[in-house]
Amino acid sequence: MAEINHEIKIHAALQTIHRALTKPSELAKWHTAGAAGDNESFTTRPHDGPLFTWKISKPGDDIVQWECVEGPGDSPGTTAQFKLSPLEDGRTLMEFSHSGWADRNGSFRKCNTLWAILLFHLQQYLHSGKSEPAFN
Repeated sequence: MAEINHEIKIHAALQTIHRALTKPSELAKWHTAGAAGDNESFTTRPHDGPLFTWKISKPGDDIVQWECVEGPGDSPGTTAQFKLSPLEDGRTLMEFSHSGWADRNGSFRKCNTLWAILLFHLQQYLHSGKSEPAFN
């Protein structure tokens, strides 16, 4: 199985980041403007792009996990995980993985790039408070 991995440091409290990853109203500020859903699942559809449905699970206070239940190609059944660790300097380390890919073909490479863009938008939103979703 193939896995996408990224790591970023964010100037925000763990609880603030957790909220940005689990509340559709917050997701709409950094991910996709049209994000909709509830505390258990959400959908995103970039303008003229594919629909994604994600189920949210929170295995712990320091981990948020999304399972793709609907999307294009081989994305359904994959899992995105955000592991959050407070740092001594007040920032939070986010270790991101998107696992369950059958191989590194198909949507894998594109998703790797898209996750880097999304995580940058999340970081910028949490630093500035300014809503600027990666996708409209």
